[in-house]
Amino acid sequence: MKKIIWFSFFCALSLDAIAQQPINNFTHGSYKQIVNQYKQQPFVMVLWSLDCPPCYKELELLADERRKHDFNLVLISTDGADARNEVASVLNKYNLQSVNSWLFDEFSSQHLRYEIDPAWYGELPRSYLFDSVHQRKSISGVLSTDQLPK
Repeated sequence: MKKIIWFSFFCALSLDAIAQQPINNFTHGSYKQIVNQYKQQPFVMVLWSLDCPPCYKELELLADERRKHDFNLVLISTDGADARNEVASVLNKYNLQSVNSWLFDEFSSQHLRYEIDPAWYGELPRSYLFDSVHQRKSISGVLSTDQLPK
């Protein structure tokens, strides 16, 4: 009986670990790492911030759409490493804690933005839709359901 209880306990811990992804530090080279992670797979990459009201609308939309259609999603907060707890709280609020999430290592880091897209000047939300051969489409502003994978 004790073995069954311990087994159940460890299974519950494992499921919790799967559900709660760590928030990675987005540093020089992280963009390339993300692209390589989804080699030959389409994915959506969304940049957002705690002080961006339209970003919350987009996070809600992404959460709703992921419940309906499972698609590869990467979230990158531009808030800086000291906002980690707040970012985690927002992700939990929208039930996005299992998404591949990143946090700029520095607040409003111009060189990190440039690494993602030299034509991006920091407006948020900013999204990139990658197809399976990683041709990408950039979108400034809140995404619509029509723009997301089905």
